[in-house]
Amino acid sequence: MKQGKPKILVVDDAGPVVILCVNILQALGYAVKAANRGEPAVELVRNEPFDLMIVDYRMPGLDGFQVFAQARALRPDMAFMLITAHGTAEVTKQALDMGFRGVLLKPFTSEELRLAVEKAVATLA
Repeated sequence: MKQGKPKILVVDDAGPVVILCVNILQALGYAVKAANRGEPAVELVRNEPFDLMIVDYRMPGLDGFQVFAQARALRPDMAFMLITAHGTAEVTKQALDMGFRGVLLKPFTSEELRLAVEKAVATLA
């Protein structure tokens, strides 16, 4: 794994979820940025490297799968984790088949977020 803590991008249209994730991840020592929609998230990825993107499934404009496809094309080595309040078995299977490193269902606890992020970043080269 790379030196230092991974750099994480949190993408969710729900402000409280973004704030929660950013606060938890920063407290754990991660460098974190956030976007409230898919389009600005793709622009951030275009302009700077991230190790992990945590992206919401349902958002206005680009959904989580569309953000994944565009960001993966720009940064093939970046890891992705899906968060969703609409977590059906079908969505989870599709996400994992696409290459997401995990799916976290809302609402989640800080401990669930920590464990999911640790598992996702453990796979980084």
